[in-house]
Amino acid sequence: MGLLTLADHVHDIVENAIKAGARNVKLTINETEEFFLFCVEDDGPGIENVEKVFDPFYTTRPKKIRKVGLGLSFLKQATEATGGFVKISSKVGKGTKVTAKFIKKHIDCQPVGDLVSVFFSLLMNQNVNFRIIRCRSGNCYDLDSETVKKYLGNIDSPSKLKILKELIKEMEQSLKEE
Repeated sequence: MGLLTLADHVHDIVENAIKAGARNVKLTINETEEFFLFCVEDDGPGIENVEKVFDPFYTTRPKKIRKVGLGLSFLKQATEATGGFVKISSKVGKGTKVTAKFIKKHIDCQPVGDLVSVFFSLLMNQNVNFRIIRCRSGNCYDLDSETVKKYLGNIDSPSKLKILKELIKEMEQSLKEE
């Protein structure tokens, strides 16, 4: 599956929301020296059997598409290995919220990974409205699809792709400088 970094877990959970049919996704990441916490909230169809989602042999997708669902069970294992947690709340017809916390100083915590590429790939999906709130030790930025579209229009050229990626890199860098 390749969930080697915390960024991989974030991307996997957001992709689950998109594949389930969400049109609006809010991703919040709060990071300190001690922990990495992310929350994905969507307006998708919700999950009927939320108590089964951590079972590696349970999936809500048709069996022709996927026979097992491993992402959430891997997320649960990875968070708990660090002394953290994962929580899911869902209302059928309303959406789902997944919150995961990793204790960064724990020996079993995976590296954070490439969040810039994750945010970039999400914001390139012009069929879903994203809001990304990223905080690190109290410093934050907030970026959403509407703002990107307002200033760049459709992301339909190499120059716009480059501008978007550089913008996200600069925003991430601003969190490290303070």
